[in-house]
Amino acid sequence: MQRVSIHTARRISARDRQIVEHVARYRLTTVEVLRRIVIRGLSANAVSKIANRLCDSGLLQKFTLLHPTRYYLLSEAGAKSLGIGTHRTIPLGPQSLPMEYAVLAYSALSKQPRKRLTSSEVRTLCPWLSAALAETPHCFDEQQQILELVRIDLGGPADHVARKCAADVNDRRRIREFDRFITGGHFRLVVVTATKEKSAAIRQALDRHDWPIGLALHLSIVPQLLSLTASRHHA
Repeated sequence: MQRVSIHTARRISARDRQIVEHVARYRLTTVEVLRRIVIRGLSANAVSKIANRLCDSGLLQKFTLLHPTRYYLLSEAGAKSLGIGTHRTIPLGPQSLPMEYAVLAYSALSKQPRKRLTSSEVRTLCPWLSAALAETPHCFDEQQQILELVRIDLGGPADHVARKCAADVNDRRRIREFDRFITGGHFRLVVVTATKEKSAAIRQALDRHDWPIGLALHLSIVPQLLSLTASRHHA
């Protein structure tokens, strides 16, 4: 694996650092996402060259998402430059890849982009939340000032997805402050799935559960999940 020299690290531009920090926050990125929220106004080819240069310099590494699309992760040197553990540089597996990509696509490619939060940012907003619960994917809707817990459908039956969502909420309802957080309009449960048909089935399954008064539910569709989860099942 290539290493970043001290001289190269000192010469990293503000834009390059912004890209590396973006990858750290969202766990991975793609050229499409970089064009949407980091490097606006450039062609896909130009952004691809920038990302590949960061790979050549040892700050990022790239892997295949769905051929021919690539995704970019931090390299060991890129992680160390931000004080992040090298576990974040391991290629994503058949379960983690669709999950992390779905969170990226939901947060960065929606009509109204969201910000993916780090676990420490989640606990700053909700200091009463345990470290384990804060580790699950969360986004922040800055326009409406709402914290979003993001549950990814990895291809299981709609009833199974709904039960997982109910468990997510019930785990938090054991904390007294959480109900006040919901009734104050500060929390939304988001389910990301692959198709309109599955979204409708999950909505029906969710409707069969009892939810706290004031809980906002939102379903989002990321079509690439269909191929990513199919690859996972055939792995």
